[in-house]
Amino acid sequence: MRKITFMILIVLFVFTLMYAQEKGKVTWWYETVTPENLQGLINDLVKPFENSHPGVEVEITVKDQLREVLRAAIVAGEGPDIVMTMGPAEANRYAKAGLLLPLDEYIRAAGLDSEIPSLFLDIGKVKGKVYSIPKTIESMGIIYNKSLFEENGWKVPTNREEWVTLCEKIKRKGIIPVAAGNSTWRPTNEHYVTVYLNHYAGPENVYKALTGQMSWSDPIFVKAIEMFKNDFKKYWPDFSTYSTMAAEDIVPMVAMRQAAMLVIGTWGFQWMGDPAYWPSDDEWGWAPFPSLNENVPYPIVDIGIGTTLSVNKNSEHPDLAADFLISMFKNKEGLAKLQRDFPGEWVAPVDIPSESIPEEVDPVFVEHIQTQYKLLKEGNYGYTTWTFLGPETWQWCYEGIEKVWLDQMTPEEYMKKWDEIFKKELEEGIVPPVPPRR
Repeated sequence: MRKITFMILIVLFVFTLMYAQEKGKVTWWYETVTPENLQGLINDLVKPFENSHPGVEVEITVKDQLREVLRAAIVAGEGPDIVMTMGPAEANRYAKAGLLLPLDEYIRAAGLDSEIPSLFLDIGKVKGKVYSIPKTIESMGIIYNKSLFEENGWKVPTNREEWVTLCEKIKRKGIIPVAAGNSTWRPTNEHYVTVYLNHYAGPENVYKALTGQMSWSDPIFVKAIEMFKNDFKKYWPDFSTYSTMAAEDIVPMVAMRQAAMLVIGTWGFQWMGDPAYWPSDDEWGWAPFPSLNENVPYPIVDIGIGTTLSVNKNSEHPDLAADFLISMFKNKEGLAKLQRDFPGEWVAPVDIPSESIPEEVDPVFVEHIQTQYKLLKEGNYGYTTWTFLGPETWQWCYEGIEKVWLDQMTPEEYMKKWDEIFKKELEEGIVPPVPPRR
């Protein structure tokens, strides 16, 4: 009897210890987000985890200027348990500095290594270990005021001639062709650099440059930047205005016909169904960005990873934080609901059954996702700068282009410095792996 009682006490002690280890708080700093989208994230991913982990709280704190605030905290050995960056380049910078926790054992234990394509895990590797997982697979394209286009008989452009002709027609109407602004996110600049490099120089050449087979100072890339500079000055808002505007300014401009288009990534869909951002009855549409060179096929999409998730090396609860991070990618029902509750984000790199996707999901968004995956499978894709550049080259990409716009530097000088920084990072082994062309 005493032996049985003793064994029961041991079992109870073990279970108590396990339960105690699960108790705690997981902190997560999030970028600027609408209350509705944030609540969707909490309902679909956070609450299911908390319900299955009694005594655990996941605390999400929204931070303005997340990148700057996060960087200061992480470097100081502080910050949240879940580290969310705006792309692999930034995550790799932290990993190289020893500020993130390797995730390999957690990924293998959960079987995610067989669910997430190796391409998307490899991009998060530094010196052979995985430090980040993509939150969203995204691509660049055009979101436009479909009602405005139809009333004016405008067609979605597929090549350079059609792009210029359309932009000139829009300007003659007194409408800004491309609404844009970088006041809350300076790397917005690189979104446009990405499309001009890929759609003028072509994905094959971008691939060669990323893998060190071709110089970034090659004339084909210089010409792409020269074309972008000229287009930016003609068809984007004046830089003095551009630098003061953000999503809450530019999306309504398209909705209210002050502008016609957004050259934007998948994340743009998070604002389309929000009346605060789209305060009109006009319909919106989506299309791939046009080819800017007769040697570049249409359509292609520029595939990228806009956000990564990692665990802070200095977390007080690293195992619990990793458990939460992994749980989000295992919760396919929650990820499917987020396509309705947080459209444009959380297009996770795991296979989500189509029958799980709610009927209310925006059909334009569904079209975008289907086209994105179709072109990816066919090999008709380019490379986003924020996914495939090393951290210093990435920073130069979006900071240096402003010098080009303001005539403080020529496109040749810009790309020459780009090439110098990139070669150094390539030698150091911190440029993310680039999948072979299909």
